Amino acid sequence: MKINIKIEIIYVKPDNDIIQHNLLFEKNRTLNDLLDYLIKTSVFSIDFLSKKSYGCFGKKIELDYIINDKDRIEIFDDLKMTPNEKRKFNFKRN
Repeated sequence: MKINIKIEIIYVKPDNDIIQHNLLFEKNRTLNDLLDYLIKTSVFSIDFLSKKSYGCFGKKIELDYIINDKDRIEIFDDLKMTPNEKRKFNFKRN
C-alpha cells in the first residue's frame, strides 16, 4: 500500500507571479523522483527544470533530498544564495 503525503510546489517567476501546486506524493521519495513526476504529468518541462535550483523552506536541497509530509518545495532561477542567506546579506548591508 502506498502512503501519500501532502506537499506544496512553489515557483516565483521573474515578474513575481507565483506558480503554486499542492499535490499528494508518495512517502519516502526523493526530489529527483518528484521532478520526474512533475515532468511526466506535464506540470513543468524537462528543459525548465534542468536549469533550476531547489529548496525547502528557504534552504537549498539536492536531488537526493527525501520529500517529507507538508514540505514546501521551492524552485529557484539561477540560485547564487539561498533565500535565507540573501535575507542575512541584505540585513547586514542596511
